[in-house]
Amino acid sequence: MARELMTSELIPLADIERFYGDGVYALFYCGDFPAYAELSDINFDNPGSFPIYIGKAGPKTLTGNELDTSAVDTPRAGSRLYDRVANDHRKSIEQAINLDLSHFYCRMLVLNAVWVPLTESALIARYVPVWNSIVPGFGNHAPGKGRAAGRISRWDILHPGRGRETDAEPGAEFNDLCAQVQSAISERVRLLGL
Repeated sequence: MARELMTSELIPLADIERFYGDGVYALFYCGDFPAYAELSDINFDNPGSFPIYIGKAGPKTLTGNELDTSAVDTPRAGSRLYDRVANDHRKSIEQAINLDLSHFYCRMLVLNAVWVPLTESALIARYVPVWNSIVPGFGNHAPGKGRAAGRISRWDILHPGRGRETDAEPGAEFNDLCAQVQSAISERVRLLGL
């Protein structure tokens, strides 16, 4: 199933149309943010080959002990995968002051909910995307009332704009994080033979 996702249609993130079902997805970056230059170059040369983020969308809890397997890609299944990618993630990228939505592409795979976590885990283990490892926080929902003053995510340090960052100017922490990202991407490229 992980291989199936990586060969599915590559769609600009801005152009995803509503569909039904749970599943997994991979986001790809082809832009000019300096820390992602090597990753971006690979995705320019071979579109949709090196994900920056991998995620899933499925039911939080099961009704009873059984899944309704007949509702995999029908309106009864809901639109959790679409909502996660097209609403939550598009919004985060649009809010970031140093990212451009037009630089992002997506692959998605609708699955029966029982296969969603396994497939996501296999993909993350294989690709170790920077937004799942070195720069966590992209997929986080906004903190609840009273928790906004907590520790800022590394993603929000690197890509301010969601209102979760401090008013401080980017400094040593930003620069150090950029260097870590570049090093992690280079190491992953070497291991994957990209």
